[in-house]
Amino acid sequence: MTRTATFLSIAVSLLAGIGIGATAKSVASPEPTESVQPRRLAVAEADGLATHQRESALVRATQAASPSVVGIAVTSKELVRSRYRDPFFELFYGEPPPQVRQAQSWGSGVVVDSKGHVITNYHVVEGALESDLPAEVQVTLPDGRSFAAKLLGGDKDNDLAVLKIDAKDLPVAAIAAGQPTIGEWALAIGNPYGYLIDDPRPTVTVGVVSAVDRSFTPRSGVALRHVIQTDAAINPGNSGGALVNSIGEVIGINTFIFTGGGQSQGSIGLGFAIPIQRAMRIVDEIVEFGRVRDFTTGLATDPSAAAALGLRRGDGVLVSEVERGSPGDKSGIQPGDIIIGLDGKKVSDLEEVRSILRLFRVGDSVPLRIKRAQKELDIKLVLEEQKKRR
Repeated sequence: MTRTATFLSIAVSLLAGIGIGATAKSVASPEPTESVQPRRLAVAEADGLATHQRESALVRATQAASPSVVGIAVTSKELVRSRYRDPFFELFYGEPPPQVRQAQSWGSGVVVDSKGHVITNYHVVEGALESDLPAEVQVTLPDGRSFAAKLLGGDKDNDLAVLKIDAKDLPVAAIAAGQPTIGEWALAIGNPYGYLIDDPRPTVTVGVVSAVDRSFTPRSGVALRHVIQTDAAINPGNSGGALVNSIGEVIGINTFIFTGGGQSQGSIGLGFAIPIQRAMRIVDEIVEFGRVRDFTTGLATDPSAAAALGLRRGDGVLVSEVERGSPGDKSGIQPGDIIIGLDGKKVSDLEEVRSILRLFRVGDSVPLRIKRAQKELDIKLVLEEQKKRR
């Protein structure tokens, strides 16, 4: 054996003696002495103190709100017709029947009362709501329980939907009162993949309330108005989850994000949530009436009459007719008035008026600014349910 081989052999023997498969009593751990025990107790006490110190307001808020944030799995079906047609075949046998295609989607939701009502985004359950074929909706709670859910209805304009599960001892979210404050902590809690990864616990991201009362013009391609903006990451699958304040109260329902281009398709700190007060009003509407009721203003407009008066785009919307006894009539609006502002925003044409109005509901008081004989007036228009025509 060479000197090198001898050296390697000695090195391996030393390593074995130090603990890699060694059984020598000389390297066994000594029994704790009396001087070691106090140190261990001190370390344990310090560790307990550190754990307590780590339980910040955000940790407590997460612990309070997470049990009510559920995972939602939707299996829907749709009819799909073949893209490839054979005229000769169809001449003898007719058009082939459509095929049934199954689609799956996942999202989050929030338990809002002890009766089992769960709120989520419309787009999470859109396939089930808009299909004539039966669909399956499964709700999974953070405690591991899973229930088949019934779809009660949805409001596409506000991107909200309501489900119902039959369950006892449900963890119910605490609903915040009032509007959040810009700069306060905000936690985005979602539960999208518990159904897939066999882990029903929600995920949490942290940020602040970046802005409140955010609205988008129709030209932006986003229809939502008066939403909360946050830089807490809202990732795919977290739609329908809860935006929570630092005391564990739900302040909004997470709905969409702006993303970057190219490789940046995730959160870039521009997330938006529907204020929980508005969301709860829609829940109440759907639970009580089974739908979101249509409303009327009693106002009519005539583009040709506006053109005859020389009104151009950007001058506002001419009121050509007011139905007697309607909300418009009760608010004092008259034919010939020009609507120049709605809900605090300047309006240029009828499309902008319609885009803003469709986010209001029966009973809402809508602030209008009108121009009448060179004077500008502020008016409150209270929306009423559209009566069915006989």
